[in-house]
Amino acid sequence: MMLLRLVSVCSFFLMLGCKSGSPAYSAEAPHQTGRKPACGGGWIMDNALFSMPGFALNIDTAYLDGRCLVVDVRRSGGCGSVSVDLIWNGSMMKSMPPQVPLRLLGRGEDPCRAEVRQQYRFEISTLNNGQPLVIQLQGWKAPLHFGQP
Repeated sequence: MMLLRLVSVCSFFLMLGCKSGSPAYSAEAPHQTGRKPACGGGWIMDNALFSMPGFALNIDTAYLDGRCLVVDVRRSGGCGSVSVDLIWNGSMMKSMPPQVPLRLLGRGEDPCRAEVRQQYRFEISTLNNGQPLVIQLQGWKAPLHFGQP
């Protein structure tokens, strides 16, 4: 009886341990609810965090949706607790419109090896008080133009 309980408990934790690589999203997709999801978190201005190493994130897609920066990423994991933050080092390149370097920083421990796909949404309209700017997202191939037609 005790052995059966032990096997049941171990099986439960193994099932929780490494989830499948099915997509998980931080916000509901618009086609599921018929409404546009709100931006998730904001950005963090911290020069030390901007240069801090984090776990590997592969950006599949990055685009602007109104006042939100939407980023679809892939990473290894599936069973740990992690966070992904949008970091700005505080610099703004003097150009018209100004250019802002941003990066995603993944932090936490996730020892599993499944491929995890996640979507993150960040409020970016406060970066330049809602004025036009060009976002240079580290790891993404093209600049993103905010507040421009």
